[in-house]
Amino acid sequence: MKSMLGFRLGVAALACAGFLAHGPAGAQDKFPERPITMIVPWGPGGSTDVSGRALAKAAEALLGQPIVVVNKPGASTMIGMGELANAKPDGYTIGTLSSTSYMLKAQGRQLPYDAVEAFSYISYYGDNLIGIAVLADAPWKSLAELIADGKAHPGKIKYGTAGVGSTQHLTTEALMLSSGAKFVHIPQKGSAGSMPALLGKHVDFITEVSVWAPFVAEGKVRLLAVSTPKRTQAYPDVPSLGELGYNSRRSLQAIIGPAGMPEPVRLKLEGAFRKALDNEGFRNAMKTLHMEVIDLAGPDVKKLVQSELQHATELVQRMKAAGN
Repeated sequence: MKSMLGFRLGVAALACAGFLAHGPAGAQDKFPERPITMIVPWGPGGSTDVSGRALAKAAEALLGQPIVVVNKPGASTMIGMGELANAKPDGYTIGTLSSTSYMLKAQGRQLPYDAVEAFSYISYYGDNLIGIAVLADAPWKSLAELIADGKAHPGKIKYGTAGVGSTQHLTTEALMLSSGAKFVHIPQKGSAGSMPALLGKHVDFITEVSVWAPFVAEGKVRLLAVSTPKRTQAYPDVPSLGELGYNSRRSLQAIIGPAGMPEPVRLKLEGAFRKALDNEGFRNAMKTLHMEVIDLAGPDVKKLVQSELQHATELVQRMKAAGN
C-alpha cells in the first residue's frame, strides 16, 4: 500500500513539475498571442509620442501582433509611469521612458513607485535634441543676450518646458545656476504644449525637444542654443550649451515594462525593438525630429539611467544650495 501511495505521489510530483516547467514556458514561447499596449506618459504630438509610435509600428511587424499606443499624460509623467509600474509584467503592457520620469526622483519628489527598480528595461532607441528657442521677432539674437537680460531683469522673462522636473526644466535651471540669470518657469502639459505657448507669446522662450524644428525651418522661430556637447549637423550655425560653457542633461528615450517581466519575454521584445531601429519609417521619423538613433540592450539602459540619475541628483543639490 505504502509503495503504491509513494508511486502515485511521485507521478503527481512529476506532473506538477512538468506543468511548472512547460506551462509558463510554453506561454512565453508563444508570446505575443494578443495585442500589446504601449503607454506613452506624454500627450500626443510631442517627440516621445511621435518617435515611440514610429518605433512601435516597426516593431509590431516583427512581433506579429499590433502595438496599441495609449497616451497617459500628466504630473510630469507620473500618471503614465505609475500605471505602467502597476501593470501585470507579462509583456503585454510596455511603455516609453524619458529622462523626466526619473528626474523627478532627483528633485526629491515623492513617487508612488521606485523610479528605477519598478521597471524592466527592454531597449534604447535615441536621444532627444533639446534647444532654447525664441520667436523670430524676439529681441534676443543670442543666448548671451537672453542671459544678460535675465540678469538685468530677474523674474521678468518667462520660459516654457514640458513640465516641472523634466530634462528641459533642469537644463534651464542649470543654465540659471551657472549664469546668474533669473527666469520664471511656466510648465506646459508636455512638449506638444510648449510651441503653442511660445507662438501665443504666453512665454518668452522655450527649452524644448525639437517640436520647434518646423518653425525654425519656416523662419518663425530662432534657435539660440542646443543641449548637445557639440554642435549638431542639422544646425551647424547654432552653438551648443557645452561649447558655451554650460552643463545640460541628456534626454533619454527607451522602451521599458513593469518590473518582474520574464526574461524570455523581455528578450523577445528587446530583439524586436532593436531590430526595428533599422526600419526606414522609424529612421525618417527620427530624422524629422533631429533625434539620434542609438542602439542599447536593456541592461545597458538601466546602467545609463542610474548614471544619469546620479548626475541629476548632484545638480539638484547644487541648485538647492544656491537657493534655486
